[in-house]
Amino acid sequence: MRIRHPPGRAGRPWLAHRLEVARRGAELLDDKHRALSSERRRLEPGLADARRAWERSAAEAERAFTRAAVLGGRRSLALARTDPAVVTVRWRTILGVTCPAEAELAGPGTPPPAELGGSAALLAAAEAHRRALEAALRLAVVASALGRIDVELRATALRRNAIQHRWIPAHEEAIAELGLALEELEREDGTRVRWVMDQARDAGIGPARQPP
Repeated sequence: MRIRHPPGRAGRPWLAHRLEVARRGAELLDDKHRALSSERRRLEPGLADARRAWERSAAEAERAFTRAAVLGGRRSLALARTDPAVVTVRWRTILGVTCPAEAELAGPGTPPPAELGGSAALLAAAEAHRRALEAALRLAVVASALGRIDVELRATALRRNAIQHRWIPAHEEAIAELGLALEELEREDGTRVRWVMDQARDAGIGPARQPP
């Protein structure tokens, strides 16, 4: 990676400023990566808990559905009516990452027994399915938050590594090369100045050269 910079001595402060900005950027990205990793470790146990809760409630809902079908028949299930469920998601921002904070379920409420054919088994099945839906929402919130954090962690690591392993070394190399070039230029300038002074003395112009 070659860095194009202003020629001559003007390039040195320009490169030094860019190098300082790059180092500071790498530090900030490293801090962000550590903070996101910490948040991920905090959320990860909740994912396992939420998954177990959903699996348990889904199994209970399936058993309740089967019991209602056996006791009331398939026709009673077809006639059962519930309102649609409405989900409201609240969001939060974690170090620039927008994640779901929680999801609130509005409906379906437990319908009156008359709408369920007066079946206690259907009523229990409806309640079990609502609990399973609530558990599924809790799992989705945690899984989505972790997924978004993982995406940002990968992007942050890529940016940090690019700065640390490409951007900073390229600027350090450019500064070193420019320093050598400036030293060589100063030596050439010094040689030219001495040559001009020697020529002037030989021509009788200027002070005589002092012996070593």
